[in-house]
Amino acid sequence: MLDKIKELARNYASEFINIRHHIHAYPELSYEEYETSRFIQDKLRSWNIPFEVKANTGVIGLIEGKNPSSRIIALRADMDALPITEQNDVPYKSVKPGIMHACG
Repeated sequence: MLDKIKELARNYASEFINIRHHIHAYPELSYEEYETSRFIQDKLRSWNIPFEVKANTGVIGLIEGKNPSSRIIALRADMDALPITEQNDVPYKSVKPGIMHACG
């Protein structure tokens, strides 16, 4: 199982890095994450992962295993940015002056 997880991580690493860079480059403040929410919805749709939208911008995806049980694993991620000017000099630097993803 561990080898399979490592293989999947290698296979999908560049796609997930690109997603992270896109979200980092186009930050949105709390309660204004409309484009980020649409981006995430489009990704989930392209992967055939069902989802719900809550509170206008929140996205909840549901991935069920082959043997559903009463056990659930939940992963939570914030997608709002902070009102801070980015000082980093990276290719995916925020394109929005005064707004950046500065956590994690």
